[in-house]
Amino acid sequence: MGISELIENRIIELAKKYQEDRSNTIHVTDLTTCIRKSYYIKKYGFPMDKKMAFWMLFGALVHEIVNPTIAEAFNGQTEVRKTYKFGDIEIEATPDILTDNMVIEVKTCARVPERPYSSHQEQINAYLHIFDRPKGLIVYISRTELDIRTFEYYGDAQLFNYTLDKALALYKALESNTPPDCNIPLSERKFYCRNCQFRHLCELDSYLQY
Repeated sequence: MGISELIENRIIELAKKYQEDRSNTIHVTDLTTCIRKSYYIKKYGFPMDKKMAFWMLFGALVHEIVNPTIAEAFNGQTEVRKTYKFGDIEIEATPDILTDNMVIEVKTCARVPERPYSSHQEQINAYLHIFDRPKGLIVYISRTELDIRTFEYYGDAQLFNYTLDKALALYKALESNTPPDCNIPLSERKFYCRNCQFRHLCELDSYLQY
């Protein structure tokens, strides 16, 4: 085994330790991306390649360093977990930092965006409603430049209802063992589908369904 392969295998091995098994639960983060992909992950496991592993390890390292510092500064706690019940569905929520009046999410990225990504807004919006907090902060940290940008966010009840609708769709799909319809708008699917590890399976299932 060469050095390159040795390093890659070790990085993937370590990254898998940070990947929580969510096959039997629905988390907020399952609902704020493509729920069809979330369905496949729960059915077949999380696909891990060297690129994904490196991103996960970098993100985990930043969170381990940064989150306790932010929590201490704002008199909050890290990774407080709560189960939100929506009918028969239980939704797990674990924000990065929770304070008495705020939810804070830390995100690593290649470049900090000019405005928050819609999936991150939906994620922190769900946390605001589940934990009954009035304000959210989304903190972006660049992987390449250590550039940092913070955005404030305030709750949107209509968006939370949309998230709950997706929870119901994913729950029914898992119960029936049938992939749910894709919730991503056609205009955005190129971005989501381009590097999706389940793209070919998704296309095959779509062909068989229709």
